[in-house]
Amino acid sequence: MKALLVESDFKTPGGYPTAAIERLIKQLNDRDIEVMRATSVPDGESIIDANEPIDCLLLARSMDPKEVDPAQNLLDKLHERQENAPVFLLSDRGTVTKTLSLEMMEQISEFAWILEDSADFIAGRIMAAIRRYRQQLLPPLMSAIMKYNQTHEYSWAVPGHQGGVGFTKTPAGRIFHDFYGENLFRTDSGIERTALGSLLDHTGAFKDSETNIARVFGAEKSYSGVVGTSGNNRSVMQACLTEKLAAVVDRNCHKSIEQGLILTGAAPVYMNPIRNAYGIIGPVPNSEMWYNTIEYKLLHNPFGERDNGYLVLTNSTYDGICYNVAAIERAISPGAGRESIVPVLHFDEAWYGYARFNTMYKNYFAMRDNPKDHASNLSTVVATQSSHKMLNALSPASYIHIRNGEKPLDFPRFNQAYMMHTTTSPSYIIAASNDIAAQMMDGECGQSLTQEAINEAVDFRQALARLYAEFQKKGEWFFKPWNIEKGRKPGEEKDVPFQDIPAEALATDQSYWVMNPDDEWHGFKGLDADWAMIDPVKVSILAPGINVDGTLEDTGVPAALVNAWLARNGIVPTRTTDFQLMFLFSMGVTKGKWGTLLEALLSFKRHYDANTPLSEVLPELAAKYSAEYGALGLKDLGDKMFAFLKQDDLGKLLNQAYDALPTPVLTPRAAYQKMVQGECELVGLDDLHGRVAANAVLPYPPGIPMLMSGEQFGEPVDGKESAQIAYLRALQKWDDTFAGFEHETAGITITDGKYQVMCIKTI
Repeated sequence: MKALLVESDFKTPGGYPTAAIERLIKQLNDRDIEVMRATSVPDGESIIDANEPIDCLLLARSMDPKEVDPAQNLLDKLHERQENAPVFLLSDRGTVTKTLSLEMMEQISEFAWILEDSADFIAGRIMAAIRRYRQQLLPPLMSAIMKYNQTHEYSWAVPGHQGGVGFTKTPAGRIFHDFYGENLFRTDSGIERTALGSLLDHTGAFKDSETNIARVFGAEKSYSGVVGTSGNNRSVMQACLTEKLAAVVDRNCHKSIEQGLILTGAAPVYMNPIRNAYGIIGPVPNSEMWYNTIEYKLLHNPFGERDNGYLVLTNSTYDGICYNVAAIERAISPGAGRESIVPVLHFDEAWYGYARFNTMYKNYFAMRDNPKDHASNLSTVVATQSSHKMLNALSPASYIHIRNGEKPLDFPRFNQAYMMHTTTSPSYIIAASNDIAAQMMDGECGQSLTQEAINEAVDFRQALARLYAEFQKKGEWFFKPWNIEKGRKPGEEKDVPFQDIPAEALATDQSYWVMNPDDEWHGFKGLDADWAMIDPVKVSILAPGINVDGTLEDTGVPAALVNAWLARNGIVPTRTTDFQLMFLFSMGVTKGKWGTLLEALLSFKRHYDANTPLSEVLPELAAKYSAEYGALGLKDLGDKMFAFLKQDDLGKLLNQAYDALPTPVLTPRAAYQKMVQGECELVGLDDLHGRVAANAVLPYPPGIPMLMSGEQFGEPVDGKESAQIAYLRALQKWDDTFAGFEHETAGITITDGKYQVMCIKTI
C-alpha cells in the first residue's frame, strides 16, 4: 500500500513539527504502508501526474487562510483518476470553516491534529481508510476472483497445469511460469468453479460484472466477450439473421461481417462509402440510410425480395471517421404508422469504445445519453467494441452493448448465438480485464483518461502543423496532419492557421472536427452536413506528393518508404496508404512517445534530402535485395516509387476499383459452400474477367473488401479490363518492382510472383 505525504506550508509557534511527521511515517511503515514524500504541492502534483498508485493522500499544512488555496488543484488531480481515494489533512488545530473552502472540505476524508493525536492513532485511522477504499475499488468479477484465489484449493479439475505447478516441471515450462508470474496461473480457472458463476450463463460474479459494464457504458444490457469483436459481430448477426432475410451492410466492413453472412445465409445489400484521393475511406452518405432507399434495395435485391433483419455500420472507420448516430437514427426512422425497416441497428465500434466518456464525441456513438430514453418504437441498437484495442483490457477482450427497441433482441435468442461463438473454456483472466477496463472508465476517470489522450493528439497535430508551416516558408517539404488547416479562435471572427488555435479549444470543441461539406481539406465530394467528424486521437499524417483533388505533384515521398524507415526505428503506424500514415493516440501515449515520432519524421527528412545510402538507413533491406537497392540512396528509391505511382496512377485505379459495386451472383454462404465442395479453382489475372470470386478479396490498403464472396469480376469495356482486375494487376506490378515492399492482399494466392484468385468453377 502507498500513501503520498505532501508537506506544504505547516507553520506553528514552535516551528515545523518534524518529529510528529517522522513518528507517523514510522507507524505507517510498520503497517506495510510505503510513504512517498513531496516537499511542496507542485511536487505532489508531479507524482500524481506520473500515475503513481496512491491509496491515501496525506496533506500536511497549517490552517492559515488563503485566497487561492494551492492544494485545491492537487485534490482535483488526485480525484480525476482515483475518485474515492481518502485524503487526510494533517494540521494544527484551527477553525476549519474559516480557512478551507467548501469544495476542499468535501474532498477531505478526515482531519488529524498532528500535534495532539498520537502517531499510532492517526496511522490506525489511515490504515482503516485505505482498507475501505481498497474494498470498494475493484469491480465485481475481479474482486470475486481475488477472493476465490485466497482459498488455495486443491483442484482435481482443468486446467491441467493446476495453478501453474505443471509448468514448473520442465526448464521451458519454468521459464514460461516465471515470465508471467504465479497469479496469472493461479487464476486461470475452468468452468467447474461455480462459486464465481458462469460467463456462458451470465450468472454470479460474471453477471454482476456485466451489469456494471452496462451501467458504465450506458447500455440496457452488456455482455463480456473473450473472442474479440470478430466473435461478437458473428454472435449478433447469428442472433438476427436467417437465410430468408436480408442484411444491409456497410461496404467498409470487417471480414467478420462477411463471415456472419456466410454463417447465416442472409442476402446482403450494400451501402458504399465515399472516398478521397488520399485513399481515406469516408462515410456512407446519409441518403443510403433513408427508409425509401433501403426499401428500394430490398425490393430489388438480386437474390429476390426479402425482409430486412439488420443493418451494420463501422463506427469509427479505420481512418477515424465517426458518424452522427443521432442523425442516422432519424434517417432510418419510419414515418407514422410504418414499422421500422431496420429491426437491429449494429455499430461495429471495435476501435471506438471510449467515445461515451468525453463530450468531444457527443451524438457520434451508439450508446449515447441515457438507456432509459431509448424509445421503444426505434430500432434495437447494438454496439460491439474491442476493449483491448483502445481501452485497457487484454487481447482479445471485447464488449457487446444492447439497447432494445421495437423488436427486442431477447436474451434466449441472443445467448444461443453468443454461446455458439464463445468458447466453453473461457479465460477468466480476459474476462477480468474486461471488468477492470470498465471500472477504469467509470466516473471522472473515464473523462480524465480520454481527455489526456485527446490533449496529446492535439499537441502532436499542432507541433506537426507548425513544422510543416516552417518548412513551407523555406520552400521545403514536410509531413502535415490531416485536419482543418484554418479555424477561428473562440470569440473571434477571423480564421487563423490550425497551429495557432488554442489547444484547449481544439481539445474540447467538437466543431473543429466535424467535416464541413464546403471545406476542401478533407477531399470528400458530396459530403453531408453534420454527418461525420474525424476523431482527434486517430492521427493521419500526409506525405507530400498528392493534391487534395488527386493530382500528383512533380515530386513526392511515398508513405511505404516512410513506413519502412519508421519500422526500422521501432515505430509502427496502424495503417499506411500511398501517401498516408495513421497513428492511434490511445491511453498509453505520452509526450515522450509522440516526441520520438516527431523526431523520427525530422530524421527521415534529413536522410531523404541527403540521399543517404540505403545500406546505412535500411541496411537489412539493402543487404537482402542488394541487386535492386545496393547502390541506391533513400531519395533514389523514393523517386522510383513516386514515378511508379504517377505513371501507373495507383490511387486512381484504387478509387475506380471501389467506386462501383461488383455484380453479386451468389450469396457469400453459397460461394463458401462451393469452396467446401471443391467446386473452385485458382484463376490468374489474365483469365479473371467474368469469373465469380469464391472468397473476399481485400487489398491492403485500404483493407476493406473490393469483392465479397460470390461477386463477379467485370468484363472488359472498350478494350479495357475491369477496374478491380486493373488494380490487382497494378499491385502485382508494384510487388515485382519493389521487393520488400509487397502489398498484403487477403484472398489472393501468389504463385511465382503472379496473383491468383480462388473462383467458382461453374455457375
